[in-house]
Amino acid sequence: MIRTIDELRPDARAVAQGFLDAATEATRRGLRSDVRADLTAHLCERLRSSATLADVEEVLAGLRPDDLAARAGLGWPSGLRPRGLLTRIAKIWWRPSDPRLLLPRAVGLGWDVNLGAVAVRLQLIEPDAEAVPFTSTREAAFRLAAALPVALAGATALHYAVRGRSLPPRLASHWDAGGRPDRWVSKERAALIDIGATAGAAALAGWAAVTASVGPTRAAALAGATMAATLGASVTVARPARGGVWLNPAMLTALGAGVGGVLLGLARAGRRVEIDRDLGNR
Repeated sequence: MIRTIDELRPDARAVAQGFLDAATEATRRGLRSDVRADLTAHLCERLRSSATLADVEEVLAGLRPDDLAARAGLGWPSGLRPRGLLTRIAKIWWRPSDPRLLLPRAVGLGWDVNLGAVAVRLQLIEPDAEAVPFTSTREAAFRLAAALPVALAGATALHYAVRGRSLPPRLASHWDAGGRPDRWVSKERAALIDIGATAGAAALAGWAAVTASVGPTRAAALAGATMAATLGASVTVARPARGGVWLNPAMLTALGAGVGGVLLGLARAGRRVEIDRDLGNR
């Protein structure tokens, strides 16, 4: 993996630059910078500084016409393509080899936090810990990670089962920038929404724990399930409270810690497998 095209040998760099120039020129004007960055990242992830001209041409040949059309704005926008959605989420949410904290969103428009870069800055993982994260992670680690969304779903259901009668008839459903409730919903509807959201997250986590899909797909599914379950459980706790300036930061912290912790644990589990393999322990 390289960080910039400039690290390539002169002949290989010339071909790569020519491809990027041609692809950018064929793109809608407003999307050109995003398309060039997307394609450049694609090449950098798959090439080394010692790559030959043939290596570059092989990577370029792997870009299917529909991929190029999407990047050029002629099909699905890059953040809305349904194909490979979970794998794309994993690559955006967890890319420790990329020092950027914000990356183009995996779903929709805007920016996502690169939790891998955050982990590197906190010295929790090395930027080159895994060539392709989550590909060596063991089954046990995926099943363990699925326990968090399942536990949060159970806790949410238990909350309404135990405290349901003592809760006020109306509960908060929205909070302003200062963390103060400004919209309300009936207690019954709140229970239906919160239990349904966390139960759906638990189901997704269960699928990720047993599916035969590749590691990045499973990691992304578990990260998404953890996010949905954490959000649902956090809202459940916040609904009967008065709110305050602490509410929004607390929810964001819970989301970041939950999703980041799951991805970090899966990545480190995969790294341990690779280390054992290199040392001949397996």
